[in-house]
Amino acid sequence: MNRKLHSLLGSAALSLTLCACGGGGGGVASTPPPTVTPSPTPTPTPTPGTQPLPPAHIALVSSQPFAALGVTDAYSLNASGGRTPVSGPAAADVQFSYDPSTNNYRISLPDFQSGSLANTKYGGSAGQVATESASQVTVGSSDALQPVLVTLPVPGSSFSPYTYTSFGWWDGTTGQAADGQSLRSEGMFAYGIPTQPGDVPITGSASYGAEIHATLGDVDYPTVSGEANLSFDFAAGTLTGSMHPRIVDSFDGIFVDYGQYAFTQTVYSTGSTTFSGKFVVPGLPNADSFFNGNFTGPNAAELMARFVAPFLHDGQQGTISGIWIGKKN
Repeated sequence: MNRKLHSLLGSAALSLTLCACGGGGGGVASTPPPTVTPSPTPTPTPTPGTQPLPPAHIALVSSQPFAALGVTDAYSLNASGGRTPVSGPAAADVQFSYDPSTNNYRISLPDFQSGSLANTKYGGSAGQVATESASQVTVGSSDALQPVLVTLPVPGSSFSPYTYTSFGWWDGTTGQAADGQSLRSEGMFAYGIPTQPGDVPITGSASYGAEIHATLGDVDYPTVSGEANLSFDFAAGTLTGSMHPRIVDSFDGIFVDYGQYAFTQTVYSTGSTTFSGKFVVPGLPNADSFFNGNFTGPNAAELMARFVAPFLHDGQQGTISGIWIGKKN
């Protein structure tokens, strides 16, 4: 996912060296990811004009835990960089929170231990406030670092323009196979300040426009973008809409249109803070799929969701998985 997702923000310069996990003979190692204890060094002060300046916050701030929705897949990586799928894409349990007293972010990701974001690097224009960050994750409350990188666009930047909702992704080493290949886990998540029960409108209706941030799962390929449109009848408790994923990669000359995915079997009730449904997949009418999400911000001002859906393009089938973040029109 490094190439796929770092192509989204052009953040190859943020890559950190992550240690590979040790494995044993006779199969895939089942031991937990090893930790790395860095030598204590002072945090350098960026020199204006030579590198991006640290932002006030690398993510949204909230005194309560964020709502978070993730998707994940696993793969193996050989010495020449070739990928082989291991599992996924699938929904992922991600937890994300902020401590205002310490300006510290904590995260829990599949296949890794819960910990704080640390060893942070910044990306963006030299001499300007950073538009993105890349951090490792500590082992619990210790200073030891796990071999996983979490990348976050800075809220308020052009990459994360919403007030109550944002997103991020991760990629890290979980072990080593008997043949020496590195075992890795990756994923993407949306997070936000959840709309409180009782604060969702129960009269009228509203439409929302959302950005798609997605990948093709186990394929080392450019990021899938596009838009999703959701229409809620708050009084009737109904949801209609569609998403239109595509790849627009002018650098590599790749342009792919996956067609319009109309919503079907939607689940939403009046006053609910959550919603879900499936898609009518273009060219694959009986294919299984899902999306689920929730409102963020006061009066359901914004929303976020995750999804997994197959695709059919030029006779080739695969899977698109990712997240939406958007706001009321």
